[in-house]
Amino acid sequence: MVRFTARRSAPELVVPARPTPHEVNTLSDIDDFSECRYYASAIEFFSRDPTVDNVHPARSIVAALAAALVYNYPIAGRLREIPGGKLVVDCTGEGVVFVEADADVSLEELGGGQPHYPCAEEFVCDAVVERGSGAVDVVGRPLFYMQVTRLKDGAFVLGFQVCHVNGDAAGVTQFIRAIAELARGEAHPSISPVWEREIFKARDPPRVRHDVYPAYDPSSPSKTVLGDHDDVDDPMLSTPTEDMVGQYLCFGPKELAALRGHVNMAQPCTTFELLAAFLWRCRTAALGYRPGQRVRLVLRVDARGNDRCKLDPPIPRGYYGNAVLRPMAEAGVDDLCSRPLEHAVGLVRKAKLCATEEHFRSMVDMMSSARTHERLVASRDKIDKNDPWERTHRVTLQRKYFTRLTLLCDVRHLGATLHCVTPSCSTPHPPTTWQRGPIPQAM
Repeated sequence: MVRFTARRSAPELVVPARPTPHEVNTLSDIDDFSECRYYASAIEFFSRDPTVDNVHPARSIVAALAAALVYNYPIAGRLREIPGGKLVVDCTGEGVVFVEADADVSLEELGGGQPHYPCAEEFVCDAVVERGSGAVDVVGRPLFYMQVTRLKDGAFVLGFQVCHVNGDAAGVTQFIRAIAELARGEAHPSISPVWEREIFKARDPPRVRHDVYPAYDPSSPSKTVLGDHDDVDDPMLSTPTEDMVGQYLCFGPKELAALRGHVNMAQPCTTFELLAAFLWRCRTAALGYRPGQRVRLVLRVDARGNDRCKLDPPIPRGYYGNAVLRPMAEAGVDDLCSRPLEHAVGLVRKAKLCATEEHFRSMVDMMSSARTHERLVASRDKIDKNDPWERTHRVTLQRKYFTRLTLLCDVRHLGATLHCVTPSCSTPHPPTTWQRGPIPQAM
C-alpha cells in the first residue's frame, strides 16, 4: 500500500471577500442537538484538467472560498454558548481555515479515488480538539477547515472538516458547489443560501409521538437507545474505540443482483433498502447479541424534496441547516437473523415510510429535550451528476466512536460502497464470497 506525507503550508484564515453583517443567528433544535457538536470530515478527488496549466489549484480555490463566504457569512463566524446550554452563531467574520499542500503520489497510485483510502488523514488539516469522553470542542473555533492537496500528476484532493452544527451533508454540498461555481468564474452561486433556522423549532408544548419513535419513550422497553442501560449488553458500547476497525465493502451490479435473488417481494426494493437490511442482519449476527435482545437501525432521511414529508411551511430552496429525519427500524435478534431477508427489507421500508411531517415535528420536539447519540446509523448520499467540478469520488471519514454503517449509493455506476465500524474480533463476510444460493444463517 502506498505511503506518503503531505507537505502542508501554515494554516491561514480566509475571511469573506467583502464586509458582511455582524449579527447573532439562532440555531434550530436540530442544529443544537448534541449529536451535531462535532466536525464532519470528507475528502474529494479530482482528476487533472488537461486544458489547464499545471499550477496549484489552491490559489483559485482560496479566492473562491473568500467569495463564497460573502453569501454564506455565518460559516465565517463562531459558535457561542448562551444561558441554558444552547448554541448561537456569532457572525464575526473571523474566517475559516485554509491549508495548501502537495503530495508525491498520483491519483492512480491512490486507486483512482476508490476505497480503500491510504493515508486519508494526510488530506485534511486537523480541526478536532477533544475535551474528554469523545466530546469535541466546537465553541469559539472556526466552523470550516479546508485543505487543497496537489498530486504529482496534476490531480488534486479537496479535504474539509465542517462543524455539523452549521448544517448537514446537503448543506455542505451546497457550500462546496458555490465555491466550485465561483472558482469557475460564475458571478454568483446558482443557489442562494437561506438561514431561516426558526422553521425547525420545537412546539410549545412539545408533542412527541412515541408510536413513531418508541425508542425515546421512557415507558417503553426500547428506551435503551438512550443509553440508560448496562452497556455490557451491547458489544458496540462496551468495546473500547481503539479495539474497533473500519471496513469498506464495495457492491457492484453482480453483488446487488445476487442479493436481489434472495428477496421475494411484490414491490421491488431499492438499493438502499436492500443493503441497509442485509448489512443490519450481518452486523447483528457478527456482534453476537444475546437471544431475545432487541436491536435497532436508525436511518437518516433528508427532508428536502421528500414526497412524504411535505412540511408546512416548506423547506426553502437553499436552506443549508440540518434537515434530516431519523426514522427507526426495530427487531428482536432472533427474528431479524432467522427470518428471510425480505423481512428485514420490509422493516427498513416501513421505517422509511414513517418519514412524514408529523414524524419530523415529533423528532424536533424530542431533540429539544433529549440530547443523545444514536447507536447505529445507516445513511445514504447521492452523487450529483451536474457537479461543476469533475469529481472522481467523495468519501466521508468516520470517527470510530460513531458506531455507524454509512451507505453511499453511486447512481452513475449502479453500485454502492458501505463503511462499517465493528469490534476487531468480529469477522465481516467479504462481498467476493456472495453467490446466488442459500444465505448462511450468520448472514
